[in-house]
Amino acid sequence: MMGGAHLVASGIKRRLIIIIMKFEISISDYGREMRATRMSVVDFWKNETKGDGLNVRVAHGVNSWPDLVDQLHEPFLNKSMMIEGDVFMQAHRRPRHRAVPVMKADTKIADRITFKEWLREVATMHKAIKINFRSNEVVRPVLQDLYANQADPTSPVLQYPVILHANVFRSPRSVENEVDPLTFVEKAKTLFPDATLSLGWTKQSNFSHLHPKFKKLNWRQLFHILEYISRLDQPVMLSVRLSVAAHSKEQLLWLLGMDQSISLLLWSDSDDHITNWTPIIELRRSTTKNRILYDLDPKHRKFLQTESNDPIVTPPTFSLQDWQAVEFSSSGSQLSTVVRSEKGPAFLGEPTALLLSKIAPPKFPSEQKVSGKVHFLPKKGVESVDLDDNSGVSIYLMDKVQDIDSPKIKNSLEVFIGFDGRIKITNGELKNAPYYETKAIGQLPDSDCYGFEVTDSGWRVQLDAWTAECGEQKGRSRRTVTIELDTPFQKSRNLRNVVVSKKGDSAVDFLLEELQHSGASSVMFSSILLLLMIYFL
Repeated sequence: MMGGAHLVASGIKRRLIIIIMKFEISISDYGREMRATRMSVVDFWKNETKGDGLNVRVAHGVNSWPDLVDQLHEPFLNKSMMIEGDVFMQAHRRPRHRAVPVMKADTKIADRITFKEWLREVATMHKAIKINFRSNEVVRPVLQDLYANQADPTSPVLQYPVILHANVFRSPRSVENEVDPLTFVEKAKTLFPDATLSLGWTKQSNFSHLHPKFKKLNWRQLFHILEYISRLDQPVMLSVRLSVAAHSKEQLLWLLGMDQSISLLLWSDSDDHITNWTPIIELRRSTTKNRILYDLDPKHRKFLQTESNDPIVTPPTFSLQDWQAVEFSSSGSQLSTVVRSEKGPAFLGEPTALLLSKIAPPKFPSEQKVSGKVHFLPKKGVESVDLDDNSGVSIYLMDKVQDIDSPKIKNSLEVFIGFDGRIKITNGELKNAPYYETKAIGQLPDSDCYGFEVTDSGWRVQLDAWTAECGEQKGRSRRTVTIELDTPFQKSRNLRNVVVSKKGDSAVDFLLEELQHSGASSVMFSSILLLLMIYFL
């Protein structure tokens, strides 16, 4: 009996231990969930800034004990909204001393503050926190400290937004090493997904003497940025120099129009000389102005404060609600997808993604149109490589989109615009109608951008394509080429569903600007009369 009682007691004890462990784990998970700071600084400051990021005040380089004390006693009218600290790995001469993250204080200060100490102090100041990562080595230990802080019920609660910033893109004439973007983004996503991720460019020497071409963000660079941010669920901030933003308005507006939480931090110093303020003012007055924060030199801030910030309402050139993205898996390591923005979708990498129009096709004798502008962007370094002649944008007109099971669509009517100016319309379903022509082809002059309009009348498809200007490119003469092809009627008398896809290989990406699908255009009276005449003959 004694042995049996002992076994029963042992079993109860083991079960109690298991229950207690499960309870502790659930409490830990619950605490982490309740202590999360998943909020972008833009949303957090919406009331304090009155919808204008120019009202943000940042405390730079708060890296020492005296700096922290100053933050506690700063005047109310000059009170900062965000505390910024720079963290790096402390090197020790003696190998037995383990390197720890510390704040980058003045060399005259002998007692450096560790990151853990810094975090404990700033967590009680009720401000947003910006942590600048200055090396690859510091990424993992700092993120581990942040993870542990959120999971530990005894640590100060990080109730306010946390921004994790790293200069991950290398600038011309850089004076510092960039932080590896893949390491930074992946570790942050895994260890501290509640933060806002901030990406920037390395510091430069003699910025004012740089060639103007290095003072802008082009589309190819923007696509490179998308490789790191397009898959993130957490808020993302891009830190951009004011001079660069002045020459990159279209690219920045495209980023702000993405269907995810993207914001900008525009900063400047005495080396920024702005000769044309119009793009900056238009950025500020855009409908997304509350998603742009400013950390400016006093002279630049003063100028913007004198300018009107009344909103400019510009309708989107691409309806996110009217197009559905469908993605298939890719065997390659590069990003292969379609990234959507209110300024138009971008097709990147291998042709593994489709855009399906949600607009129901009209019934015959109505017609439908698909129009837009395609901007082709061959990847850097592929000019000397033989590009796939089939690389371009394809617009499929399909009877049933439910039958799509891969990105390679067959047996469908296809309208194609190639990067080299080749255009064609192909009848993909002619098994029961051999008397129709299989295709119509044409050729446009070489250009990086082409405008197009596809008209589907049910019995005929017409493509109008022309050379178009790219961005600030001016003075190019427009030349239009028109091709058409008679097509079989649909049995349902409905016109076809619209699907847009990338074709070819990964060497050529493209941006579709002003992509629109009008699904119920009226037909002219003469066309209806012609149909009636055909019917009675």
